[in-house]
Amino acid sequence: MVGKEHSKLLRDIRKYSEQLAEAKIGLGDFFEESSYLDANNQSRPCFMVTKKGCEFIAHKLTGQKGTEFTARYINRFHKMEQQQEKTNPVEIPVGEVASYLKAMDRIAVRQNLAPYKIAANFKKVSEQFGIQLSEDFVNVPEYNQMNLSDFVDGERE
Repeated sequence: MVGKEHSKLLRDIRKYSEQLAEAKIGLGDFFEESSYLDANNQSRPCFMVTKKGCEFIAHKLTGQKGTEFTARYINRFHKMEQQQEKTNPVEIPVGEVASYLKAMDRIAVRQNLAPYKIAANFKKVSEQFGIQLSEDFVNVPEYNQMNLSDFVDGERE
């Protein structure tokens, strides 16, 4: 879409990353270093580019290339957003969400998961289905009860 060789785009993104780091601006908002397997099954570097990252790249391009990329990028993200709307979790019946939460609760209790962790999981799932819970729904204790096994196994919360 950018009209650059992949290696040149990688070079530019690395340069942008250095500049963002110098400015103490979070890189993760724009780019995430990653890799992919090429046709020969060899690992190659790449970057996962967020919507903000695409905007960043678009603003760095000028002239005809900049105009074309910006238009393509806008169309691509609108198409992606439309696809996400089609699989909106709100369309799942409330009864199925309730059944899922009950099953999740049984598993969490069986595994002796701390109550605040169970509440945090409930909050995450609820919000995915458009159910907004109050900020204080998850009450994280100031101190956690520790067991001897926490030290023997080497696993500590």
